[in-house]
Amino acid sequence: MPTDDRSPLELLRSSRITAYSLGSLSLLGGLVLLFWPDRTAHVVGVILGVLFLVSGVAQAAEAVTTHRKGSAWGFLLLRGVINIGFGLALILWVGAIATTIVWLIGLDFVLTGALALIASLLVGKDMGRASLIGHGALSIIIGVIVMVWPDAIRDAAAVAIAIVLILLGLLMVGSGYQLSKATKRLA
Repeated sequence: MPTDDRSPLELLRSSRITAYSLGSLSLLGGLVLLFWPDRTAHVVGVILGVLFLVSGVAQAAEAVTTHRKGSAWGFLLLRGVINIGFGLALILWVGAIATTIVWLIGLDFVLTGALALIASLLVGKDMGRASLIGHGALSIIIGVIVMVWPDAIRDAAAVAIAIVLILLGLLMVGSGYQLSKATKRLA
């Protein structure tokens, strides 16, 4: 098992730099997300689109250059073409894609609720039928709310994530400050 030969002072200094760096980035990301949730979702969508596009081009190129009998080059080519399509869709229609993803999450809640209601018909009263009915109804209500107001839900999620990032950033910057004080005491 490898050991760390650095002194406690060197360890504190590197930990302090890490805490300040991560804290600052988290704080900055949280503030950007808090004040511009719609723009942030757009930027993240475009970045993901570019990643899919580059990945798709690389996969398609690899499929064409490594074409051999008995290999799965056709599947790799298909995967590359699909990733290129996903990348272009994310870049060109990022707002619609984000709304669609939120809408699909709402649909998943509705389907989960419907399955819980169906399962409640198969379970006896003493086996938790009431909790299945409650779970199913609540899940359907949440799903409908998400599907009716996908943009508001997306923005609310962005604000919630922003608050978590800001709190995490403040905590990390505070940890960096405490590590700085410990480093000064040790030096």
